[in-house]
Amino acid sequence: MAKRSLMPIVVPAVVGVVAVVAIIFGGRWALTTWIDRGMLPHTYEDADGAVRMATRMGLVLIDGDKVVYGEVTSAFPDSGAYLVVQTPSRERLTALLARSDFPPPTEIDTAHDRLRPIDRHGPESSPTLVRSERRKSGDYLTAIWDPVLRPRTVHLSAIET
Repeated sequence: MAKRSLMPIVVPAVVGVVAVVAIIFGGRWALTTWIDRGMLPHTYEDADGAVRMATRMGLVLIDGDKVVYGEVTSAFPDSGAYLVVQTPSRERLTALLARSDFPPPTEIDTAHDRLRPIDRHGPESSPTLVRSERRKSGDYLTAIWDPVLRPRTVHLSAIET
């Protein structure tokens, strides 16, 4: 009787085991990578997207209000926008805040309050900076401006929750 070779059985079995292990670990890696990619925040410059998000939350811009910078942060479950808006005059800035239903401002303690850095389009630190915040249905709009040194520019944060 001739001796039968085990090679036709062993090679496919080893290839099958390697394939199953690769599918299990590779699939697990791909799944967690894709899920994490969707859960991690992504920030990108997009003035139009930032305006759309802030407008949905109650910001009312009119002709002459110029968005000089805008960015959107997409994240699950909270997304946000940041805008720097210049108005033609001090009065127009006051009107923008009134149209958008912001309450009267409060002073900012620049020694203790964290402000967005200037190199990221934040306001310059000043003893005359003020802030106004409004909350509506879990959405937050925050306006920061300097009515003395820069009375036409407002820095707006919008957060959807």
